[in-house]
Amino acid sequence: MPAIWSLDAPAPGQALSPAAVSALIDCASAPPSAARLLGAIDAVVPVEYLSLVNFRRDTPELVEGSSRHAHGRDVVAECFAIYRRSYWRADSVMRLADRVSQRPSREVAVLHCRADELPVAGWRNDIYKRERLTERFTLLHAPVRGAVQAIHLYRDERQGLFRPDEIDRLLGLAPLLRQAHQAALNAEGVAVDREAQITQSRQRLSRLVPALSPREAEVVARIAHGLSADGIAAELDVAPSTVVTLRKRAYAKLAEAGLPADRLRLARWLA
Repeated sequence: MPAIWSLDAPAPGQALSPAAVSALIDCASAPPSAARLLGAIDAVVPVEYLSLVNFRRDTPELVEGSSRHAHGRDVVAECFAIYRRSYWRADSVMRLADRVSQRPSREVAVLHCRADELPVAGWRNDIYKRERLTERFTLLHAPVRGAVQAIHLYRDERQGLFRPDEIDRLLGLAPLLRQAHQAALNAEGVAVDREAQITQSRQRLSRLVPALSPREAEVVARIAHGLSADGIAAELDVAPSTVVTLRKRAYAKLAEAGLPADRLRLARWLA
């Protein structure tokens, strides 16, 4: 059975290294970043992959992923696309996210699940066995009612299973990591309902640049909100090469209309 905890403060006597404290400060003082969060966690307990996921209306969406080592491909986005297509409804994290969404607070809910505890064989084979993952450690918190943020941590066979002392250190870190992530969200003024923001941007694009196809507008709206080609591919369930093609076509149409064709200028224009 997966293990579940609910925490609102670090355990007494838990001490962080100067490197871990510095990494948490970096997380809190800059926009949300999977790489910075992974760095903060890696200073306490090594993990191979980290993914940031939003839950809105009972549906998970990948925000960003990061890995400890270079793999030559976006493993997080590839695995999330498979998960989103076939397995998320069987995930016990969905029930926990629903509970967390009903009571936004200073608490962080933690779920620890080994690969052999996954309820669906295909899920184990298509993701965990393929990528040689051993387990997942998930931290969930709700900045506001109805919206849940998740930080998923994954170990692989090179790192092995979490030892009991490593689990204790992660549990001690979890409330501090929640605070740092919340501060990053607040510092950037990020609206937790990113789906609504993307919808608004897409509608504006369609009005101002009618030459854009609906799929091109979907891609450009997500680019403006900071998603990578791999992240967009996972959300739209298409190949990354398709996203690149749609982006190229859309940028050409934007240029013809005299409008910005890079992410930062698009973000300002669509804000």
